[in-house]
Amino acid sequence: MPIFSSISSFFNRNKKRLLIAGGLTVSAYYLVDHFVLQKFRDFQNNLKQEMLFKEQIRRRFLQTQQDCHYTILALLPVLTDPVIEYLPVELIAQALKVKKNNNNNSQQQLSSSNELTDSMLTTDNLNIHENTENQQLQQYMGHLKTQLWNLLKIKTLTRSLSLLYSISGLLLITRLQLNILARRSYLELAIVMAGGKLPANENNQANYQIEQSYLSLSWWLLNNGWLAITKMIEDLVIEKFSTINARTEVLLSDFNGILSEINQSIQQEHSQEIVACLFPNNYDNLITTLLNTNPNLVSELDMSDSNFHKLISETNFLVNSDYFSELFFKLIKNSQETLFSNLCLFLNSTVQPDKFELINENKKYKLANYLAQLSVQNGIMVDNNHEVNEFDDIGTELSGNIYINGLNAMEELDEFSASIYSNFE
Repeated sequence: MPIFSSISSFFNRNKKRLLIAGGLTVSAYYLVDHFVLQKFRDFQNNLKQEMLFKEQIRRRFLQTQQDCHYTILALLPVLTDPVIEYLPVELIAQALKVKKNNNNNSQQQLSSSNELTDSMLTTDNLNIHENTENQQLQQYMGHLKTQLWNLLKIKTLTRSLSLLYSISGLLLITRLQLNILARRSYLELAIVMAGGKLPANENNQANYQIEQSYLSLSWWLLNNGWLAITKMIEDLVIEKFSTINARTEVLLSDFNGILSEINQSIQQEHSQEIVACLFPNNYDNLITTLLNTNPNLVSELDMSDSNFHKLISETNFLVNSDYFSELFFKLIKNSQETLFSNLCLFLNSTVQPDKFELINENKKYKLANYLAQLSVQNGIMVDNNHEVNEFDDIGTELSGNIYINGLNAMEELDEFSASIYSNFE
């Protein structure tokens, strides 16, 4: 047939060209499939790996913050018990109560004038320790009532602020240290998972001991720092509250304002001193801390290439930064706001919750009432109850100490922790 013969002659005439075109087509398909599509598949795999990497970082980061929370709760009694003992509010209150009970002959005449003492010195409000040693109590029995009230004022206010400062400092330092260690641990794991090898001189047991010794540097705050903070605060309390006695009526907003003045004075005049109380950021303090925790590592302070020295150097760099100081005082402000909110709640227990802010700031209370409620708040501050509700995700807010939870919920604190954890340089 003519049509078939023409097709046959066409193929015969263009056989070479058709073979070349076919070869080019097959080659193009191979190139597209092997290179272009393979590149696309590689891109997809890399994207998945990157997403997995980011998710692992996120989950490990959240787990680290949860570890910080439980670490703080575990250390809370170690930090706060010495503060409570150093500022014996309950003992002074008991001395006042004993003096009051010794005036039985004029009980009725003094009932109205001692109404303040009755409300202030209940067991529930001040958690009086019934088993206080008589010898400890005796040192206050020689004081006049006015002297005891003045002591109670100073010690109660100092204790409240000292607890806020010490707890905030411990939380911030713990966040800093655990995130540095968690980042280091994650990097080592990532290297291994990627098929790499850790340096031959890496010793897991030695690294563990170094990490524990590094964490034990919180000894400085737990044993020395809180006392320096307390003395600093006590001087300012004496100055700011010198003209206010237990019977003086003070607006809640004014009372909160005086506390703010104390905090501002510390921030403006003693910022570096406070930071030095939180972490042993100079050589002498480091030596003191190590001699009391791990003397064997003292020699590594002069070894710039040791892991221990690198951990301390990074920590000192962060602690001595302006941002660290600013963040610390933001924690203090947050804690003071929690304290103010709780004072509003407890001092106006009969007021509807939605009206607290409108009413409380314009209502006066005797300083003694503030002292009683501060004693209650001290008990809440030192509560290390770690009972949690059931939760599905690591990031769920934990229940327990409202002051610590308030600090943990701060975005600035999470940003600080994230900046440390993600610093892979």
